[in-house]
Amino acid sequence: MSRDVNKPGYVLVFSAVVSAAFTGAIMTLHALSADAAARNARLFERKGVVEVFGLGTAAEMSDDEILDTYERRITPLDVPLRDPETGTVFNDPNAAGGAKTLVARGPGGEVLGYALPVWGVGFWARIDGYLALTPGLDRIVGVVFLRHSETPGLGGRLTEPRWRAGFKGLNVQPPRAGEKYLYVGGEAPASPDHPKHGRHVDAITGATGTSSAVERFLNDRLAEFHRAAAAAGLTGAKSDA
Repeated sequence: MSRDVNKPGYVLVFSAVVSAAFTGAIMTLHALSADAAARNARLFERKGVVEVFGLGTAAEMSDDEILDTYERRITPLDVPLRDPETGTVFNDPNAAGGAKTLVARGPGGEVLGYALPVWGVGFWARIDGYLALTPGLDRIVGVVFLRHSETPGLGGRLTEPRWRAGFKGLNVQPPRAGEKYLYVGGEAPASPDHPKHGRHVDAITGATGTSSAVERFLNDRLAEFHRAAAAAGLTGAKSDA
C-alpha cells in the first residue's frame, strides 16, 4: 500500500526518526572521542609544565618521554595556599579538579621550583597558564600559556618560546610600595636603580592590549601568591606587608 508522503503526520514521523538517528550517531561519536580528547588535553598540559620548568624541550620529546618526565619529576604541592587578603586559592590538596601549584624535583628529590597557576582576562577572553618560580620564590624560571583566545599572529604570539623566554630570570620579589612585580612593554630601564630593572620584558609587537592584560594579571597573581605562600610558611616565601 502506497503512503502519502505529503501528509503532515508522515512528514513529522519521518523527521523525528531521521533526527533521532543523527542525534544518536553524534552522541555515539562524542562518547567515543571524549576519552581521546581528555588524554590529549592532559598531554598538552603536561608538555607545558615540563617545558616551563626547563626539564626538556617538548617539541623534541616523544609523548612517552614527556609523560615519564612529568611522573618522575613533577608533584602537586601538598599544602593549601590561599591569599588571606582576596581569598584566591592557588592550591587545595583535597580538591578533585582545578589547577594546582606544582613542584619540580631533581634526581635526589631536591626542589627545583614551584609552578603556580596564572589566569586573567586577555584582550578578548580568559588566558590560563603556569608561572614557574625558583625555590626561593624570587626569580622566574619560565612561563607558559595553555589556553587563550587572542588574535593569531598578534596577541596569540604570547605562546611563542622567543617571547616567553624574556621572562626567564626576572626578579619577582615583592616590590616596594607603588611599584610592580613585572613590567610588560614600555621603555626598557637604563639604570639599575630604576624600578623596572630586572623586572621588564618587551611587549608583543602589535599586541599592546594583550601585553597590558598579561602584565596586569601576572602582577595580580604574583601579589596574591606571595601573600598565600607567606601565610602557609612555604619555603622561600616573603611577605610584601
